[in-house]
Amino acid sequence: MKKAIAGLGIFLMSACAHLIDSTVKPEQFEAPLAGEHAVLASCVTHKLQSNGRSYMRPLQFRNRQYPDIEASEIHAYDTRYLPNAIATYAPSNPDAIFIYAHTAPEIQSSAQRRDNDKAVYAFALLLQQIDSHTVQASLRGDPFIGNIAWKILQSCVMAGSES
Repeated sequence: MKKAIAGLGIFLMSACAHLIDSTVKPEQFEAPLAGEHAVLASCVTHKLQSNGRSYMRPLQFRNRQYPDIEASEIHAYDTRYLPNAIATYAPSNPDAIFIYAHTAPEIQSSAQRRDNDKAVYAFALLLQQIDSHTVQASLRGDPFIGNIAWKILQSCVMAGSES
């Protein structure tokens, strides 16, 4: 009996220790990269929007620039969880027409940045300029889709270094 109670206690303590806040997305990647934040963000956003894989289709990408802190941030929102969004595969949209957001970046102040995380997002990629040739890139969110975005970011860095 004592072993069963002790085992139950250990199980409950380990279960509680592994609870995480669902509003905080874990950091997946972080690294300094060569490039300029606005150019890299535009490249990544364009490549993400042109990605035709089925699991990327429900995502909507927003490229936001914060000139006061010399940074760009890309959010991938899952349209299935956005309010007032109609999925492209819904019966009310039988032709499944994709309507993408504008590829032009949204210019905001850094004070507005904290309000951008209120909607459900698959990942957020922050590119902050360190010096004239280097950005600090950090990605948080879903490991699967975040890994795809990180590989696209690396391909944009390589394309920028080749030109």
